[in-house]
Amino acid sequence: MSLYLEEFLNLLLSLWWLWLAILLFPLAKYFFVWAKKDHWFGSLKYKMLEIKIPEEIEKTPKAMENVFHSMWGMYDPPSNIRDYWLDGKDMLYYSFEIVGRQDEVHFYIMAPNTHVQLVKSSIWAEYPEAEIKEVEDYINNFGKEVPNEDYDLWGTDLKLAKPDAYPIRTYDYWETELTKDEKKIDPLAALFEAFGDLKEGEEVWVQLKVAPVTEDEHPYLAESQKVINKIMKRPETKKKGILAPLGLSRIPSDVWTVLIEGKPIPPAMEEELPDGFDIGLMKLSPGEAEALRAIEDNLGKYVYEGNVRFLYIAKHDIISKPRGITTVMSAFNQFATVNLNSLKPDRSKTSVIPWFFEGRRLYVKKRRIFRYYTGRAWPWHRSPYIFSTAELATMYHFPGKGVAPSTAVPRVEIKRGEIPPNLPT
Repeated sequence: MSLYLEEFLNLLLSLWWLWLAILLFPLAKYFFVWAKKDHWFGSLKYKMLEIKIPEEIEKTPKAMENVFHSMWGMYDPPSNIRDYWLDGKDMLYYSFEIVGRQDEVHFYIMAPNTHVQLVKSSIWAEYPEAEIKEVEDYINNFGKEVPNEDYDLWGTDLKLAKPDAYPIRTYDYWETELTKDEKKIDPLAALFEAFGDLKEGEEVWVQLKVAPVTEDEHPYLAESQKVINKIMKRPETKKKGILAPLGLSRIPSDVWTVLIEGKPIPPAMEEELPDGFDIGLMKLSPGEAEALRAIEDNLGKYVYEGNVRFLYIAKHDIISKPRGITTVMSAFNQFATVNLNSLKPDRSKTSVIPWFFEGRRLYVKKRRIFRYYTGRAWPWHRSPYIFSTAELATMYHFPGKGVAPSTAVPRVEIKRGEIPPNLPT
């Protein structure tokens, strides 16, 4: 027996190259696909569009949700092996950006050259008077790298506090107030107010990078259903084993009970409730019922994979954390609810634990977040989240004149025609 065992071990050792290839395959696959995708993205051409909105906007953010719904038509995943493995094709993305300067707010959209017309037609369908023009990218206003001799920065990606099945507070919460002229409230009002406090030499950049997806790319429906079942206190559905037809549910404990102890087969499963009978809803608290309703409403909308990121850039002698960071984060806190979700800085934020080489590590971290912003890159440390069209419209939409004065937001002046002289009286 020992001779056969020795020969078997020698055979295994002689095939070391095979085991090494199997172990290294996942890593090799990752770098191969990454290199192909990097080359494919490098071949794409994007345009920066600035949107100047009409002087008077009577529409609520619901109009912007319709824009996101229409722009979802860019969805075009890799359809075959060649697209994915050889060409490195991936999901195209948009980048919706808001730039705040002293007494100025600018709206930008970065889109692939091939889909610029889709962006324009989607916006003009809801905002016919809007002016859309191609502009130079603003990212080099402070130099190609920040921090530098003149400017410093603070930046972060924002993460969701709960699973992305829980939506953030959407514009529906404010919509009843938006319809009242005497009480106009806008989800972005606090952000524009923060921009108003900026001094000359300071800017805040907000970036929403998004790509249209379905259940095939991101199983958000299954994840949401798990959350719904948890809220409604439904029993967890367990996958039946191979011996389920014999009434055995636990292996090997049931086999031991039957064959060794000689006891009767134990009940395999608890008796299932009949279809359509579920008392979970009766047990919900008001907060749970609100969360359940919001999750269910969100499931019927188109979704994007997305990431939220912002930078605060200022001259070294005037940089102010309360003015450029705290006020902006307070604006994002408007989208938070205890029962649903909220946005907060993740570990990409430009701060480090006091330890060795603290200054150098902080400098490297600032350079990295700046490069990821200017490169419109996905986060390096986690996957993007799922946002519905309603959530995106809440975080990015064109405000009315009452929320953001015309001196702050570049607007298109609406010219009204004169009364025709031949009009019958």
